[in-house]
Amino acid sequence: MATIKKQGRPKSEEKYHLILHAASCLFLKEGFASTSMDTVAKASGVSKQTVYSHFESKDALFKAAISSKCRSYQLDTQQLIDASLGSLSLFECLQKVGCQFVRLLQDPEAIAIFRVIIAEAVNSPHVATLFYQAGPEASLATLSTVIEKFGQGSLSADVAQQLAVDYCALLKGEYHTMMLCGIQSPLTEDEITAHVDCAAEKILLLFTHYTQQSGEN
Repeated sequence: MATIKKQGRPKSEEKYHLILHAASCLFLKEGFASTSMDTVAKASGVSKQTVYSHFESKDALFKAAISSKCRSYQLDTQQLIDASLGSLSLFECLQKVGCQFVRLLQDPEAIAIFRVIIAEAVNSPHVATLFYQAGPEASLATLSTVIEKFGQGSLSADVAQQLAVDYCALLKGEYHTMMLCGIQSPLTEDEITAHVDCAAEKILLLFTHYTQQSGEN
């Protein structure tokens, strides 16, 4: 009886993930400035030409690494929009997003990349801009879109954006600064839930206030 060979991922997709993984490790270990496309190629076991066939520049590769980390915590655009279009209430959506956001904040690799950005920001503000565009800015833009959808026309894009900014600020609080300084232990799952619920309740109050205010005008 013939054996059917199980097919894996296409080679090009496999190489893409190999390159992305190798680059992520190098960015964390060596920093952005000290990581070259040559070292990424060697670390991933492919040619430099192959690296460039997947990523047009080191900037693009760095942004892809940041975006990939966000996706691993279900914080990418499509996942957030799907949540808002499902059966979840705004509070439940904020809970889901908030818990994943806090888990990402205290992920050892996320903390390490934050420290890399801080260390290189003075001499290379361009790196900080790339990080902000691929991570915080993209997540805030998507979250504001989700909040605006729940407003069903009663919230302006500007107000929705501000609520998204306020929510992320509440989630980070003093806790994130202490994590970066190495003086805060990771929160337990129960502590994450309590922390997120408190922040989500405050945003829900603001959301209700703005939607009611809009209805009165």
